[in-house]
Amino acid sequence: MTLAAATLLAGALYFVSPVAKADVMFGVTPTPACGPVSGVGSVCGINETFTSGADTVVAHGFTGAPGSGGGDANLTLKPFPLNSLQESGLGVQGNNMSTTCTDPDCEILPPQSVSVTRFGSTLITDALIGSVQDGESFNFFVQTTEGGAFTQLGGVITDTCSFPGGSVAGTDLCRWNAPPGQTRFGVAVQAVTGDELLTSVSTAAVPGPIVGAGLPGLVAACGVLLALARRRRRLVA
Repeated sequence: MTLAAATLLAGALYFVSPVAKADVMFGVTPTPACGPVSGVGSVCGINETFTSGADTVVAHGFTGAPGSGGGDANLTLKPFPLNSLQESGLGVQGNNMSTTCTDPDCEILPPQSVSVTRFGSTLITDALIGSVQDGESFNFFVQTTEGGAFTQLGGVITDTCSFPGGSVAGTDLCRWNAPPGQTRFGVAVQAVTGDELLTSVSTAAVPGPIVGAGLPGLVAACGVLLALARRRRRLVA
């Protein structure tokens, strides 16, 4: 009955819940539902909830740079498959009095922005930014603490998608990936020139222990083994 055996038992008692991953597409109907499609898209609420499987995120529209809380401008949505992947997703209104998109493309016009923040145990691992055409540019932000400020990554980003974690994901489409093994509480896109979209994010549920953990699990395992050793000695005597 050794410490090594106890350690093995403690390990057997420790399980980590599997990481549930999901792709949240913003070309689908959110909750609450957006208004009827007029042209290429429709007008939504200021804050909209999107769910994929067990993962949920909340989108927010802003008239300027992204804030840490709820939005101040109505979102717009270009649905998929009515629009192609790179031309689907979330934009934002310039005038919330209108029931049709104030931008003919229903996208993000400068200096407006769209943010998406986690909900519950969901964390964000990557994002797609759509409609990034030649001559257009945007700013990209991440939220590294719950409810904290958004931090801009790199400078102004063009269709070359050159920024930390950025890469070209297809025609007019940029991808951002979080650093390996890391996640973020939120992401945001702000138009600089032209108009862009926040097309999707990928999410992962936070893993956690189910039974036993670290030192408590080891102590429990040692207690069990000690009791077994004493019982064995009594039987031998």
